[in-house]
Amino acid sequence: MTGIEYGLVIVLLLAVFPFSMAQMGVALDQEDIESFFAWTCIASSIAGLPAVAMLLA
Repeated sequence: MTGIEYGLVIVLLLAVFPFSMAQMGVALDQEDIESFFAWTCIASSIAGLPAVAMLLA
């Protein structure tokens, strides 16, 4: 991957992470545990990607 592609991936992750956090709040407000669990898994996966990238580099 080129530097531009890495930059685009980082920008995409930075845009998706706050959205997933907001969706977690909505799920809690609606007392929807399944949706909260799904968004928690998504947010955790996104948050862990930099560590995985460092391990693979």
